[in-house]
Amino acid sequence: MKTLISLFFALFACPDKCCDGAVQIEPSQYNLNDLLAAIAQVESGNCATAHNKEEDAVGLYQIRKIYVDDVNRILGKPYFSYKDRWNPHKSRDMVCIYIIHYGQGKAVEQLARIHNGGPRGWKKKSTIPYWSKVKKVLEDNGTS
Repeated sequence: MKTLISLFFALFACPDKCCDGAVQIEPSQYNLNDLLAAIAQVESGNCATAHNKEEDAVGLYQIRKIYVDDVNRILGKPYFSYKDRWNPHKSRDMVCIYIIHYGQGKAVEQLARIHNGGPRGWKKKSTIPYWSKVKKVLEDNGTS
């Protein structure tokens, strides 16, 4: 846990590169910055003010309150507020922390499915269509 918190604070020293080299993933043609951009495109069309009222999912990554609560639990203190979901930089940091915690050593596909379906989202058949959307964005952006 101490290492994870140290890693988190190291990420904030360079927030625009929060996931660069910060998490070990299986070798892939995709990198984490490309993945985060694709997730933002799929989730919100890159609109930081997007709000799904039905799920109360907001911001670029359509983060719900339970996601914020889990990130704060991972960090061991209430670092992020629900309002931070609207902030593109803070929401990106939350996604990075979540991916680092639950996706260590996993492939990019699994990371996307974790973001969509929770800690074990990579095992859920219901997240396969989500990965298809993310992968299409990655391919369309020429990152495959």
